[in-house]
Amino acid sequence: MAKSKAKVGKKDVLVGGEFDPLKSKVKISLLLDGELLEAYRDAAKKTSHGEYQTLMKEKLREALFGKKVDIALRDTIRELVREEIKKAV
Repeated sequence: MAKSKAKVGKKDVLVGGEFDPLKSKVKISLLLDGELLEAYRDAAKKTSHGEYQTLMKEKLREALFGKKVDIALRDTIRELVREEIKKAV
């Protein structure tokens, strides 16, 4: 199978190996009650990342797979990876 491209910041990079659709992100449309959306937005403001969509994904993972995400650790790792990518570019 052909190599796929992944976005890293503003640059396209080739991703080695086979493309795995289960590990990719898929854009969907979802209708939510306004009350539910506002509750997620308010709750997300109290997190370190402040993004309601990220909070929704974390809650879905917890509910479906029982995976509790350490938000602070994850954010720290993401920031370190971003810094290393900037250095390399």
